[in-house]
Amino acid sequence: MKEYLAVARPSRTPGISANHVDVIVCHGCDHCFDSVHCKPGHQLNCTFCGTVLQACHDNWLSRAAAFTVAGLVLFIITVSFPFIGLEAAGLQHLSSLLSGVLALLDRDQFILASLVFVTIFLLPLVELLSLSYVIFARCFNVKPVGLSMVMQLLFITRPWNMMEIFFISVLITTIKLGDIASLVPGTGLYAFAALILVLIYTHMHLDRHELWQWLQYENRFVAKERDELAACHCCDALVGESLSRCPRCHSKVRRRIPDSFQHTLALLLAATVLYFPANLLPIMTTVQLGVERSDTILSGVIHLFESGNFGIATIVFVASIVVPIAKIITLSYLLWAIRKGEQGNPKRQTFVYRVTEFVGRWSMIDVFVVTLLVAMVQFGLLANVEPNGAIVCFAGVVVLTMLAAETFDPRLLWDAHNDK
Repeated sequence: MKEYLAVARPSRTPGISANHVDVIVCHGCDHCFDSVHCKPGHQLNCTFCGTVLQACHDNWLSRAAAFTVAGLVLFIITVSFPFIGLEAAGLQHLSSLLSGVLALLDRDQFILASLVFVTIFLLPLVELLSLSYVIFARCFNVKPVGLSMVMQLLFITRPWNMMEIFFISVLITTIKLGDIASLVPGTGLYAFAALILVLIYTHMHLDRHELWQWLQYENRFVAKERDELAACHCCDALVGESLSRCPRCHSKVRRRIPDSFQHTLALLLAATVLYFPANLLPIMTTVQLGVERSDTILSGVIHLFESGNFGIATIVFVASIVVPIAKIITLSYLLWAIRKGEQGNPKRQTFVYRVTEFVGRWSMIDVFVVTLLVAMVQFGLLANVEPNGAIVCFAGVVVLTMLAAETFDPRLLWDAHNDK
């Protein structure tokens, strides 16, 4: 990494010199750029790999604060009011946001219940509380204890918040239940939809770069002036190689993710093994008027096509069948490109990786659909839905491929290209 010099001054940590340098480091390819003024409504992109370096919004702090307050109110409404209801043959079954989790726990599906609970309830709550802590600390210009840890937690957990995927699953469940019962949206469902939009807009207006500069203006830390610098992926500071942790955010700093190639390969192999039982075995069993029917992922898609729901069937097919196998193949290709060296354009490969990383989480649609069906379709002899073991295998495929994408270091693509 290119060395940027500036006038050093004592750090808050003894033995470390700290100063500020006007540079921006791209986390996609590790190139350095001189910092330039970004106008509101614009964003800075890396000229090498296209990664967004910085986005600016006018009055971002007041807007983010307003959205956060609205998000807290909407979250309370979501968990306090009925989420969705089902009517069939004069019977009505109301469910809350966590009814699916409770139904899975009753069936001893502890792993699946924990995954659903974390992704649709716990992490959104943590995200809202973290946003409140950070934004209002900035509004009142106070720096409470643990602020850097909360900021770190806020940006790390964001990809695992799957509220928007759960909402799409509700729409798909509505289509699936068209022949059994009629769906009655509750107040909690409307608040849930509004909460998704509020969180999206909050993160759009959140200026991460300004927050870290406000917390500590110095962004270059060295214990020895000849230290080679590495970029902190959490707060974008430049940290000398003799320091194991970033003095600004206290996260570990390494030039590359340790054993990225090996970890990604191992996770992909595990996901590949689980992919076969996840698609060949039934994911749920439906009992309607005494007639039992077991469905795999593919048979469920075929049933949607036969019912004339071509759009929903296409979404489920792409998200549950195409995306997981495409993600495994794509990450395998990227690992091969790293091993072989100069294979293809690293800019295009980085773009492919970013797309793969983004779409992989949408495969959770089928997991949420089964959870909703188990929670709502409990009408005794009239209709019942029970989960099968394949749904756990499928959830494992989704989680493992997401972890594989997180452990993969796209900078290795540029290293392999430059080495050649």
